[in-house]
Amino acid sequence: MEEQLLKKRITELRKRAEYTYGTEFTDFLTLSEIDTVKSVLHGANYMFYGGMENTERCMLCIAHEDIEIMPEMFPIRSVLVQPKNMKFAECFGHRDVLGSVLGLGLAREVIGDIFIREKEALVLCTEQIAVFLTEHLVQVRHTNVVCTISESSEQDFQKEYQYISRTVSAVRIDTIAAAAFGISRSSATSAVSAGKVFINGREITTPSTSVKEDDVISFRGLGKAKLKEIGGLTKKGRITVSLERYR
Repeated sequence: MEEQLLKKRITELRKRAEYTYGTEFTDFLTLSEIDTVKSVLHGANYMFYGGMENTERCMLCIAHEDIEIMPEMFPIRSVLVQPKNMKFAECFGHRDVLGSVLGLGLAREVIGDIFIREKEALVLCTEQIAVFLTEHLVQVRHTNVVCTISESSEQDFQKEYQYISRTVSAVRIDTIAAAAFGISRSSATSAVSAGKVFINGREITTPSTSVKEDDVISFRGLGKAKLKEIGGLTKKGRITVSLERYR
């Protein structure tokens, strides 16, 4: 039912954009929601963008066919979260920051990706929420913080990668997910079947789905990884693969 309501809403936004010769935006969508709405966007002029490159949560812009959609058109702002006293501050985790933000009564849909850099965080959010955060987000865990609307980029909060080299029996999503996230193949197979694994933002439910070089695999609850290289065969007939997993 929720999927049908989402599709109906996107269809209405598309009609409105065409009627008004303008643009329409959603709040931040999850990977699963992005996959769902693509089914009603055939032939439309649209763009997904989350405020920076390679974000997981993205807004959707639907525009009249004569409008060129640009990233700077999206109503997204970056809020920099810093301790008032860096010396005595705790290191932040993603859950810590998200929990403090949602604790202010905000809906998850108005918050995009969150990037962490030791004792600081960068929160992507809707334009109208940015000022609210600067005024009301004053504590993360036990640390008093100050928030400012920032021009900081993802590169300033660059995620580190864990480089992984493994051998697999086949280059399919269940074996690659198992190798990337350090779980058993049976667990990966179950997760894929349950709709918890995505390739390039597209929900995958068939464990035998092939994975290509440079595909980004998102595993709900475990993170994200990229298949960097598919190598040759070992003497035992297994395939060598190299991956980058976001830390």
